[in-house]
Amino acid sequence: MNPNGTMKYGAVSQAFHWITVVLVIVLLLTGLVGDVEADEPGNTTFMWHGSLGVVVLALAAARILWRLFRTAPPLPPGMTKAERTLARAVHIALYALLLALPISGWLVASAEGASVNFFDVTSLPRWQWGADAVHTQTESPPQAAEHEESNESASASAEQREHFWEEVHEVLGYAILVIASLHALAALKHHFINRDDVLRSMLPGRRDHTRMRADQSGPRL
Repeated sequence: MNPNGTMKYGAVSQAFHWITVVLVIVLLLTGLVGDVEADEPGNTTFMWHGSLGVVVLALAAARILWRLFRTAPPLPPGMTKAERTLARAVHIALYALLLALPISGWLVASAEGASVNFFDVTSLPRWQWGADAVHTQTESPPQAAEHEESNESASASAEQREHFWEEVHEVLGYAILVIASLHALAALKHHFINRDDVLRSMLPGRRDHTRMRADQSGPRL
């Protein structure tokens, strides 16, 4: 159901969309040029980066739930089957990345031995991996030589895991940058070349242009 007209997103969907856009831009900028180090105590950039990532994760989940109850406006009738398929694939990819990117960041922080600090109010629990959970529960160092060797092996494994999740987080960041850019370019193409209502449907404070044109084309009294 779309209560705001056949070619118009509702206010809630628009709010979800534009808030997410702003947050993703901020997160990409801080991730690319900021000093986001989870293992540095008191790192303000990491606190804000992690906190906003949690907000994006919550918004993405809320958007998916909202879409179950609010149908999106239909695509313009002039689009080809290939264009429709590509548009849907881009939307699905964006939703998947909005979930995967914050989760991968959470995993990076956990691999670095830190918790995600949510605006200095609370912290997300750390992910634990096998023997690491045992080591985090005790502060007494192993005394026997075999335990020292095991500890060194666990440390090397932890470094590999940290590097792996850092790489995953970085790749997903570049992926959402590319796909979101394609999404924005497609919206501009629809607006300036196709001259349809795809971009207008997500802009606040405008009437449903399809319905408005239909009203204007009818007889005037």
